Amino acid sequence: MEQKLLFFDIDGTLITEGAGALPESTRQAISMAKERGHFLFVNTGRTLRSLPKKITELGFSGYVCGCGTHIFLNGEELLCSRLDNSLCRQVAGKIGEYQVPVFYEAIDALYSDHRMQEHKWVRATEDALGIHAADIQEIFQDETKVYEKLVVILEPTEKNQELKEYLSKYFQCIDRGHDMYEMIQKGYSKATGIRFLCEYLGKSIEDCYVFGDSENDRAMLEAVPNSIAMGNSQESIKSTCSYVTADIEEDGIYKAMKHFGLI
Repeated sequence: MEQKLLFFDIDGTLITEGAGALPESTRQAISMAKERGHFLFVNTGRTLRSLPKKITELGFSGYVCGCGTHIFLNGEELLCSRLDNSLCRQVAGKIGEYQVPVFYEAIDALYSDHRMQEHKWVRATEDALGIHAADIQEIFQDETKVYEKLVVILEPTEKNQELKEYLSKYFQCIDRGHDMYEMIQKGYSKATGIRFLCEYLGKSIEDCYVFGDSENDRAMLEAVPNSIAMGNSQESIKSTCSYVTADIEEDGIYKAMKHFGLI
């Protein structure tokens, strides 16, 4: 089979939500696809700092991180879009006025407002990532430090709607459900990361296969004809894809790759 480009979301696609279990069938399918000579990429909202070791150990060809803002191929950094420190300070200062749970995601670090350190979502997220977030005050104290994106909890109040509208001036806002919003740099997405790599590698969008399960995968799933929704995907995501495979824990990745003749 001609060499293809395969792009995988992480949570709910490669590993289970919450427990973060990696099915053995997924590990096997990735190994077989690599042996067939395909390019395999993680395409994630996570920044490089937040990639799980169990994922990086699988030997992917590269990574599209931060929803298209940071791209690697064979260990080489091909693209990096960073916010400037003044905007980072402005946004963090505004969010601080509202005292809502938030994580600011940088390439090499994770920051939070330590006044919200005991919030259950903050503690649960740190535990899941295995990372203790640094205090966002470091951004104010060192002008060389920045973040690339953020995730914030905004309960449906009039005050929080005001904050969401402010953030939407600077970021694309993705509703992840349960009052959680992912704020990414405008002009970037998981789809722009795919298009960048297609151009760099001299491939077409028809050479690509994408695997996802949630709203922050929508851009890449809609951009590629060969789009695969996991069986455990949100229903709104399944309806946008060309193929729906089994649940992650029912060998969904392996079965989809077999279906398309990728392994």
